[in-house]
Amino acid sequence: MAVTSTHLISYDHDHDLLPLVLANCRYSFEVGTQTNIEYDFDGMERQLMDRLLNSKSKIEIQQYLKVF
Repeated sequence: MAVTSTHLISYDHDHDLLPLVLANCRYSFEVGTQTNIEYDFDGMERQLMDRLLNSKSKIEIQQYLKVF
């Protein structure tokens, strides 16, 4: 009963995830070859953890609801 919307993770694909992906990729282009895109998945994971998970309380559902 004590769980509120501040305990939940909510995100918008275009405003939250897309800028994160674009900030963690590198483009390289050479004339006569394809565009090469490299993604920094470790950087994306760190930013997701910082922005979405570390600021939230931990919720465990057992016989009764615990919010840490």
